Parts: sequence; C-alpha cells; structure tokens
Amino acid sequence: MKPLASFVVIVVLWEIFASGFIPPFSQVILTFFELSINPDFLNNVWASLRRLGIGWSLGMISGTLLGIVFALNRNARDFLLPVVSALFPIPKVALLPLFIVLFGLGELGKIATIFIGGFFPSIINAFTCITRTPAGLLDAADSVGLTFIQKVRFIILPYNLPNIIQGWRTSISLSMTLLVSAEMLGAFEGLGYWIYLTGSDMQFDHMFAGIIYLSLIGVATNYAINWTKNFVCGWTLIEEGKQK
Repeated sequence: MKPLASFVVIVVLWEIFASGFIPPFSQVILTFFELSINPDFLNNVWASLRRLGIGWSLGMISGTLLGIVFALNRNARDFLLPVVSALFPIPKVALLPLFIVLFGLGELGKIATIFIGGFFPSIINAFTCITRTPAGLLDAADSVGLTFIQKVRFIILPYNLPNIIQGWRTSISLSMTLLVSAEMLGAFEGLGYWIYLTGSDMQFDHMFAGIIYLSLIGVATNYAINWTKNFVCGWTLIEEGKQK
C-alpha cells in the first residue's frame, strides 16, 4: 500500500500545482488514452519496441556469454578483459556520433547503439557473478571428482544464473536510455523522436504520454526478467519458500 500511497500523493500534488505549460495529470492521462488508439503514435511505440528488442537481446546474450567465458578461461580474460574494462566506463551516449558516421541514420546505427547498452553491463555482470562462486562449492565438486564441464553445468551455472538474470535489469535500463537518445538525435519515428518533437512544440501532454509509455515498457521488462528468472531457475522459488 505504501508505494500506491506515494504515487497517489504525487498525482494529487501534480494536479493541484500544474500551471502554465505543465498540464495537469488528468489531461496527461486523457491524452495517453487518446494516443493509445492513434495508429500514428502506436507506430512510434512499435518502432521503439522493435529496436529495443533486437538491440538489447543481441547485446545481453552475447555479453552474458562473453562474461562467462572470461570468468572460466584465464587466457580469454587476460587478453580481452582489459579492453572491456577500459571501454566500460565511457558514457555510451558519447559513441552516438561515431555510430551515425559508421552506420548512417538508418536502423543499423540505432540498433548498434542499443546493443552497446546491453553488451558491456552484461559482460561485467556475468563475469562478476561467476568469479564470486564460493570456493567451498568448488572444493566439494573437486572432492567428488567432477570434471570441469560438470562443475560448470551442475555447480557454477545453477548457483549464479539467478543473479546473472537479475543483472539484466541494469543492461535494459541503459539500453532504454540509449534508445531514447538515438531516436532524439537522428530518427523520424520512435518514442524518443515523439518526446523530442512534442516537447519542442510545447505539446507537453503528448510528451508526458510518451514518457508514461517508456515507463510502462520499463516496468514490463522488469516483470519479464523476474518471470524469466523464476521460470529458468525454479529452484530459487523452493529456497525462498523454505526461508519463509
């Protein structure tokens, strides 16, 4: 109830103090539902969902696999991890002009930008999780004669997979930020383009409606990640049930 109460307080304050160019919340909600049946607006929503789905999925999957390889293979880690560590702190938005030059203003440049947002955090997340596997578990695996492949399959991955999946939240958040930035900088459709265009025209009820859609996409992806963790890692539900 407390999260709902805080949301209600924010809505009431917004409704009371809205003035000038800032529309009241009731107007924003009305515009939101009107746009929800507007084909032109829904085309912008679909464009963003398509770019996010392709770019983030490719970045998350490849980054997660590479992070696992880094954690399990010293040669790969020593050779490539320093490069990843050097590139990871760079604000990914700073790479947008480079991608525009390399790939143009088409879909490839935007998807490449979103890919980067999912790629680097997934590498660091998977690598960190795997390297934190308790030494006691690995010693126990050695004591019963498990091979390296068996240790990975029966010990390392089952122990770390829930945390790896939960870490995808960070990568999806960064990918969404880069999605909006890419669409604001060089696109003619998408929620980022819609927010930039309506904000420039001072149609702030339309702008806030686009922001609400972005928020709903973020909430939906978080629920999807939680569902994926529970579906793939069913044993965590048993453990949580025992704890309760």
